[in-house]
Amino acid sequence: MKDKQLYQIHADICQTLTNPIRLQIIDQLRDGEKSVTQMVEAMDAPQGTVSRHLSVMRAKGVVVPRREGSSVYYSLGSQRILAAYDEMHQFALEYLLAQSELLTPV
Repeated sequence: MKDKQLYQIHADICQTLTNPIRLQIIDQLRDGEKSVTQMVEAMDAPQGTVSRHLSVMRAKGVVVPRREGSSVYYSLGSQRILAAYDEMHQFALEYLLAQSELLTPV
């Protein structure tokens, strides 16, 4: 029974990471916490969009909020999230390179 529960949690977390905006958020938090305003400016995305995605990520523990006055700061829930992001990002780069090599005429 525990295995099924673990697989479900694993799938839920992976599903949380299947959005480009959420991946950008992870990349933004790579060097430490940032306010929603800082992320909105750096990502050039509407605040509502960033906040909505942060809410989804917060529900799965991917990010952790900290309130200071009227500002909310976010950090990664675990450095393992960043390690997983980096591995998948590297795989995506390698995949893209392999695809471009296949399309290049000889």
